[in-house]
Amino acid sequence: MTAATFSKDFPVMQIDCDLHNHMTLGALLRATQQIATDHCDSIGLPGSYLAELGVAFLLAKMGVTVTRDIRLGEALRAVTRPCAPRRACYNRYTDFFDETGAAVARVDARWILVDIHSHRILRTPPEGLVFPFAEWVDWEQDLTLSRPEELEKAGVAGAVYSRVDINQHLNNTYYGDILCDALPTEVWRSEQGFRRAVLIYRQELPFGCEMELLRGRQPDGGWYVEGVHEGKRCFEGKILF
Repeated sequence: MTAATFSKDFPVMQIDCDLHNHMTLGALLRATQQIATDHCDSIGLPGSYLAELGVAFLLAKMGVTVTRDIRLGEALRAVTRPCAPRRACYNRYTDFFDETGAAVARVDARWILVDIHSHRILRTPPEGLVFPFAEWVDWEQDLTLSRPEELEKAGVAGAVYSRVDINQHLNNTYYGDILCDALPTEVWRSEQGFRRAVLIYRQELPFGCEMELLRGRQPDGGWYVEGVHEGKRCFEGKILF
């Protein structure tokens, strides 16, 4: 492994799984976030250091492809690879492999670097800040979304204590749980797990606030979900089975 690539082994635990003992989308996103954090810590770029420089990474989009259901007790290896920026976007690709070395999931995460004071997107990092990331690798997934014409209410979701992070807004990984929770329960009674998911982050949901959830079917059989707070979309997502 090079400095631009980082790996980690971990088991799929009961708390990561759903009613069929399949690893949930939210758990997969949290594993993805954790290995990215561990990687940055290992190369001397923790969040606290970036904050001292007045910058932070914000997640803009994320795509997940799963080749099969990931089950309780499996031993996974995650390998993450961040890329140098293109048009101010830092792509980070994280692959998950089973004990045989077969790929079971890939996550394509698109990050942007922002000035935490002005909230301005930075096209270049501050002077002296060097990211030892790989050159551009085009492993991008299709992260486009189509919004159905007809949507129905699907409840509310809040930035409650157990779902917020140090930035005091809803942690990005919990949008995966919210997307899944917004679907009818009969969707999850089937043992067929999800195969694709896309999340687009529009606006932060601050601690203590709620967003209204709306859902609709898509022509390909998937589900679209969005969260709206004070008339503005916080996120959009889709999931395919």
